[in-house]
This record gives sequence, C-alpha cells and structure tokens, in this order.
Amino acid sequence: MKVKEVDRTANIAWSPQSQVPIYLAAGTAAQQLDASFSTNSNLEIYGLNLSESGHDMPCLASLPVDQRFHKVVWGASGMAEGTTPAGLIVGGADRGMISMYDANKLIKGEEDALVFSKDKHTGPVSALDFNPFQSNLLASGGSESELYIWDVNKLGTPMTPGAKSQPLDDVRCVAWNRQVQHILASTFSSRCVVWDLRKNDPIIKVSDSTSRMRCKVVAWHPDVATQLCIASEDDHTPVIQIWDLRLASSPLKTLEGHTKGVLSVAWCQADSDLLLSCGKDNRILVWNPNSGPGEIVAELPTSNQWSFDVSWCPRNPAIISSASFDGRVSLYSLMGGQQQVQPSNSVSDSFGPGLGEVAGQPQHTPQVTCQLKSPPKWLRRPCGATFGFGGQLVSFETVAGVGGAPSKPAVYISSVVTEPELVEASSKLETSLREGNLGDFCQAKLATLGEDGDKSKLWQFIGASFGENCDQQFLKLLGINLDELSSQLKALLEPVKENGIEDEVIEKVADLEVTEASDEFEMIAAQAVAAPEEVPAEAEAPALTTLDQVFSLSKDPTSDQGQLTIALLAGDIELAVDLAIKQNRFAEALILSIRGGQELLLKTQALYFQKAASEDKDVSSVALVEAVAMGSWEKLVEHCGLDSWREVLAALVTYTDSNTKQVLSGRLADRLSADGGDNVVNGLLCYMVAGDLEKVVTSWLGVVGQVGSPASLQELVEVVVLARAAVQTRGMASVSLPGGQLSAALAQYASLLAGQGSLATALSYLGEEGVGGDQELQELR
Repeated sequence: MKVKEVDRTANIAWSPQSQVPIYLAAGTAAQQLDASFSTNSNLEIYGLNLSESGHDMPCLASLPVDQRFHKVVWGASGMAEGTTPAGLIVGGADRGMISMYDANKLIKGEEDALVFSKDKHTGPVSALDFNPFQSNLLASGGSESELYIWDVNKLGTPMTPGAKSQPLDDVRCVAWNRQVQHILASTFSSRCVVWDLRKNDPIIKVSDSTSRMRCKVVAWHPDVATQLCIASEDDHTPVIQIWDLRLASSPLKTLEGHTKGVLSVAWCQADSDLLLSCGKDNRILVWNPNSGPGEIVAELPTSNQWSFDVSWCPRNPAIISSASFDGRVSLYSLMGGQQQVQPSNSVSDSFGPGLGEVAGQPQHTPQVTCQLKSPPKWLRRPCGATFGFGGQLVSFETVAGVGGAPSKPAVYISSVVTEPELVEASSKLETSLREGNLGDFCQAKLATLGEDGDKSKLWQFIGASFGENCDQQFLKLLGINLDELSSQLKALLEPVKENGIEDEVIEKVADLEVTEASDEFEMIAAQAVAAPEEVPAEAEAPALTTLDQVFSLSKDPTSDQGQLTIALLAGDIELAVDLAIKQNRFAEALILSIRGGQELLLKTQALYFQKAASEDKDVSSVALVEAVAMGSWEKLVEHCGLDSWREVLAALVTYTDSNTKQVLSGRLADRLSADGGDNVVNGLLCYMVAGDLEKVVTSWLGVVGQVGSPASLQELVEVVVLARAAVQTRGMASVSLPGGQLSAALAQYASLLAGQGSLATALSYLGEEGVGGDQELQELR
C-alpha cells in the first residue's frame, strides 16, 4: 500500500544503508515537463518518517541546478572517514555532465554543497553506479559506448575499463557485481557487456539472437555472482531474462508478465527471491525469479502513467519507491494491505475537465493487492532457539549452500541441564526409593549434616521409623534409655536387700517390660495373687506380714479400726473402701477396690487423684500416674508444661495405641509450634511422630526458611519423600491437603525436574499416591 508521496517528476535515489534517518534524493527528470511547463531544475532531499500520518514527505533541502538529471545515485563514499558524513549524491545530466554533491552540506543548507562537476562524457549521462565494496569507485556511462571509472577521492582523469564496445551505442545502464568487486556490467540497446577491471577488458557479451530484445537495464543477483537479469524495453518483447554467465548461450529463464516494455528493474539485496520491475503497461510487479519459471508474488498499485524508475530502500527493504511520468514519486510498503488506486488529475486540473483523458486508453481504476505470498527473508530469523517442555532446546539456523546451491534450514534438538547438582541429588533419591534402602539414605544425610543441629534431629526421627522397633528408637532419641533406667533402679533398690528382699525379686522388678496395659493397678493385683516361687534353701527367710503376727479384731464402731472391721465382716467392700477413704487410708482403699471390681477401682482411683490435686504439693509424678492409670492422655497433653514435652511424648509412645498417639502427638506439636522459638523444632519432631506430613513441611519451612534455590527445594523434597515413606512404614496413612504446601513443593520440584529433562523422575513424584485430590498436581501430571 502507498505510504508516502511527492509531487515531482524526478529521478530518485535512496540514502545509503548506514544513513540514519532515511532520506530520499530527487533530481528533476530530464526530457519531462510537468503540468505547469516549468523549466526549473532542482536537487531535493526528502525525509522519511513512517510514524507520521499522511502521504506528505517533508522537503529538507532544495538546491537549484542548471541541468536536469537522467540518473541520480547516492553512495556511501566518505561516510566511514567522516569527510562526507551523509555520503555523496551524484547526478548525470545532458551534454556529458556529472555533478557530485555533499549530502550533509546539502541537508544543512550550506552553499558549497557542490563538490565536483565535469562534462567528461559525450551526450547525456544516463548510467551511474557506486561500487558496493569500494564506495569511492563510481562507474558512469554516456553516448558512443563511453564508460568511465571515477575515484571520488582523486577526482581528475577517470579510467576506462577497456576499449569501447563496438558498435558504438548509448550506455543504457551500468551495474557493479554484488559478490565480486572488480566485475562491472553495462547494457547497450542490443547487448550486455561484462567487464573485468583487473584485465581492463570485456570478458563476455550477452545477447539473445532469437528475439528482438532491446536492453534497457541490468541488475546482478544479490547472492549468485554469475547471474544477472536484463530487461527489455521493446513492446514486442517485454521480458526480463535471467542469465547465468557460466551458461551464456541462452537465458536461464525468461520472466513474462508485462504487456509492454520494461523500463526499470531492481533486485532486492535483502532477499534474492524478490525482483521489482516496472513498465510501459503501468504495472509494478514483484517477482520471485528463483522459483521455477519465475512467478509474480505481488503487484503494487499505480496510476495510469508509466513508472520509469523503481528501487528498494537499502535500510528498510519493505519500502519501495517509484517515479512515474504523472509527476509523482510514490513510496509503497510490502507489508500488506489493499488500496484503491487514484488516477492522476494534474493534467485535468491544468487543461480542464475531460482533457486529461487519453483516447484509446482504458480509464478504469484498477484495484490490486500489495501483499507478498510469503514472508520476505529480512523478516525470517537467520537463527533462533526456544525451550520446550522437558528441558528440550530447539534451535535452527540457515546453512549456506555449497557451490551456489540455495541455503537450507537446519533444526537441532538438544537437552539442556542447568542444575546438574539437582539432577544428581534427585537421581540418588530416586535410586533409594526404588531399591528400598531408605534407612541408608537417612544415615548418609546424617553423615553429611552431623549429629547436631535442627535438621539432624528430624533426620534422626525419620531414620528411626525404618528400624525394627521404631517406638523404642523414638524413646532413645527423646533421651529415655531403658537400659540406663534399669541400672539406676537397681542401684536404688540395693539397700532393701537388708530387709529380706531377694536379688531375684530385684532382677524381676528391674527387668519389667513396659507394656500397654490400660490399668497399672490390675497389673499390681495380678502380681500380688501370683503363685509364690520356691525360695532357695540358702536364701534368707521372707519378711513377716500382718497375718504372721498375733492380732485382735475390734468391732468398736467409734474407732477407725472397728468401723473398717465391721464393714469387712459384713461383706460390704464398697462401704469398707468409703470408710478407708474417709480415714485418708488410700492404700487400703485401693487394695480393697481391686477386690470390689473394675468400677469400684476406677472410682477409688479418681477420688485419690482428686485428693492429690487438692493438696498443696508437687503433683507432677502423680499426674503421670493418673494418665497411665485412668488413660487421661488428652489432659496430660493439654496441661503439661512445654519443658516436659519429651517426657509427655515418650509416655504417648509407650502407652497409647497408634490412632491416639497420632492425634495427641499432633496436638502437642501444635502447642510447641504456637509457642515459637526453639519449640518450633520440637514441634517438628512431634509432627513427625504424629505422621502429619503437611505440618512437617510447614514446620520445616519455619525452621530453614522459604525455598529459594534448587538446593533448598531438593532438601525439602527429600524430607517430604522420606517422611512419607516413614509414615507408611509405621502403618499410618500419608495424606496431603489439596493446594497445601506439600502439594506446592511437589509441583515445583516436578516442574524443575521436567525442565532438566528428567521426565520419568518428575512423573514418579506425581503418582496417584502423591497427587491425591489436588487438581493442580493432576493437571501437571
């Protein structure tokens, strides 16, 4: 679509590729008149700003000149050195005149913008081109086969590439090769001559003897050094021929699309698949000369007048300029869109309505689509890369063809591991889980962490779960060693031997195992009624009891002894127990309640503990006795001092069943965590005993801080996975809350592993067991 427009009949030239911003030079075209019949001639420079709305282009400089131009070129000569910061504008005019202008001075409005002017040629100079490799070399062509090579750094006498080409003819166009700096092509009406400046001699003449082709312009292939195109301006053969100098007997292909002679062609330097042409049929076509026979890939909207010059913007190849005989210079964009072409009305405005129409010429307004069929090469990335799922890196590049062959894309897929330590640690954990040597894994972690520290305490509890008797291991970790306690009890009971207690009895007391009996007093009663063992002959006589002595029973209802005797003789055990309690004789009351049955025993025990609580004494040990005897473990957890958490947890491990232990250990952990400070770690250990994985994760994060690195995430997952396995080993259910921190940690870890390419390992952490009802984990899986 058309983006800018200038009302001038002019030969045009873009500023060099390195020039910023982009300028367009316009020199008044020779042999043309506008509607006002003005004979003035100017060299103007316009600025291109595509961000501004409207079609107008601001004129930045305008210099009146004496001659009109047949050709205008803008080269980068002097830009690198800074002598001419904006390059050099050269115009070819009538009478062999060549004029050179400093573009920077011209833009600034300085008077000495004209650098050089000389009428070296014979006739009009209609062929000019700067060497793309040596910007100081300028080729020019005039009448009588005159070709000159100018060095703009040493302006004086130019050199010739060789003897004049015969027969003598006007030089229509010159073009430097885009790959080999010393090769120059020139066109005459019946032939194209290619020169080698190293030899100062033509190396080949290209002509098609089978057609009446009249050569107008030549353009070199941007990528293939030996290929060029020649356009014919003859209306009978309006073709563009593609030649390969290696096979110069006939054209490689012929592009047929114009219905009248072709006036100008331009090969896009940014994309060799795009060739621009304009002709007398008022069409501007964009070709792909490299596809089969050559196809038209786009057509630009034009007016009802010929376009005699087209060119690509070097810096922005999506912009195309065209100069037409209707007095307009138009700029188009190849980036798509449709435009309704408006015919020129300049002639009609000057001569009156109806006089602008030409008899025999169709006056329809064509509608064409300015949009390429495929993206141009400058929009295609020469190389690129993108990460895919699973740590896969997909990269591509364009590999240059060998020996002039077309370039081909190459795609590579590779795996990228950015966290090798994480992958290695994950592999070790996965191996331990698969082989089942979880206890060894815990020992290895303890060897790394050492025996001290908060992390080590948790790993000790996790490792204890994989032992044969995890409860006994928990007691040892809580500082309760049964062997040591047995030794201490033996030492305390040694003096009692003097009263006749045998060593064998001491051994039995010391070696009593901790059982899960719900009633300690029943155990005492069972031992009391057990059959006595034989006493060795050499042992001392047993101590005497009350029945071994002389006694008398009193039935005095006024005395404590008499009241108790009466109740017992009456067979009323419950009354006897009440009397003993009233007399504060709880030992006799408890012994008698065993005889009266379970209900009476429980009642007596409750009264005893109520009595003990009412006294102003230290009842710590009595509280534990009450918990053991009465099963009041909830009260023990609720009211114990947090400094006794180890003893309370040990009591829960020793006496309670699995469900009770799980619930009450969690409550104790809640109290410890709420207290904060060092008790957060203690609460973490209690949560481990309780098997509450969600709160294990929460407490762990409270101890070590939030996960901020792959290493800390790996450590957290190791805790989670081993704690889950430990809970399952103990026969408990491992449950995680959907959307909780445990699920979040597993999701983050699985995503990170997948990003490292360890998809199988990542999937193992998202199994049905770990996902549960968590929707996010299910989707990730």
